[in-house]
Amino acid sequence: MDRVRLKILGLSYSMSQSGAYALVLSDLNDTYRIPIIIGISEAQSIAIQLEHLQTQRPLTHDLVKRLTDGLNVSLEEVFIYRWEAGIFYSELLFRQEEKELRIDARTSDAVALALRYGCPIYTTPEVVEKTSISVPEKEMQEQEVKANDLEPAITESNQELSVEELTRLMEEAVKNEDYENASRFRDMLKAKNSD
Repeated sequence: MDRVRLKILGLSYSMSQSGAYALVLSDLNDTYRIPIIIGISEAQSIAIQLEHLQTQRPLTHDLVKRLTDGLNVSLEEVFIYRWEAGIFYSELLFRQEEKELRIDARTSDAVALALRYGCPIYTTPEVVEKTSISVPEKEMQEQEVKANDLEPAITESNQELSVEELTRLMEEAVKNEDYENASRFRDMLKAKNSD
């Protein structure tokens, strides 16, 4: 089976969903982004690891890591194997000597654990095709923009936009790291192209 290795690009606050964040994954060459909407506690757990911060008490993901370390079990990889109806499905591959154990997990938890174990994250080309947002070549050559000055509003009138307008809005959203809206524009483009 073909697999694509991913890296964690970062987190951004969801402007449209209160208390939600977008976990942004990327291929190793930064040619596309995969935004995954996650809750605040998972975002906090991921952010703490990304920033190499210490907590006074262990978080749930830290507890899992300590438990598996104590049992001489390691997390070998995270595999995001499916995307259906807006939900990502992931699997954890644990190993203890010669034994393998595969466990279904929420993608946000799987990524939080992957950070703690330093293990790779993979997905399928099909998941990439369905969920990714291409980064325009021009954007790949420029510095990343950190401001969200131009957040395009998604309204019913956006449904009537042309392919060119939707493409422009999607590229603007990617440029401004607004991956949630970029993924919505991508979905609108796909729906328009399938008509």
